[in-house]
Amino acid sequence: MIGITVVPAAFILPVFLDDSNKPQFIVPGSHEFEVGESARYYLWNDHQTVFEGKSYDRSESLPDEVSITIRDEAGQTLPFTPNTSIYSTVGNSIKNSIGYVDVPEPGLVSVNVSGSFEPRVFSFSEFGFLSFLGKIFAAIGLSALFALAGLGIAIWGIVRLARESNERPPDAVA
Repeated sequence: MIGITVVPAAFILPVFLDDSNKPQFIVPGSHEFEVGESARYYLWNDHQTVFEGKSYDRSESLPDEVSITIRDEAGQTLPFTPNTSIYSTVGNSIKNSIGYVDVPEPGLVSVNVSGSFEPRVFSFSEFGFLSFLGKIFAAIGLSALFALAGLGIAIWGIVRLARESNERPPDAVA
């Protein structure tokens, strides 16, 4: 019974707590990120979060004077597509997407956010929805596998007990 709950939790909890690998940074400013694969990467407005021991609680909407430029390793500007449709809440942290870039090849990516506004926290990461679904289905599959294994062991134990009781001579009644 423990395996049915612990094993899936071991796979599902990291899905919901998986913001540790999302590099956060303070804007305005310029920040570089090593991109491991060509994919769609999102720029996030972490409007309610704790970063480097300081609590931030900013507006969901960005100030009008925000300017965003994202460049690849060669210095070429990557087309930035605004998209504010994705929200994420993990614990007490809330973020929403600002937009995305399609990074054509692995390498260094520079994110420059400029403007005259109060410092806020952004993050830059690949959107992992398919990874999220994969982990959920893996957890369900492992739960089923462990349930079947437990059922098999239970049936084997019952059969073994039944055979042992049939092989023993009946107790003599005096």
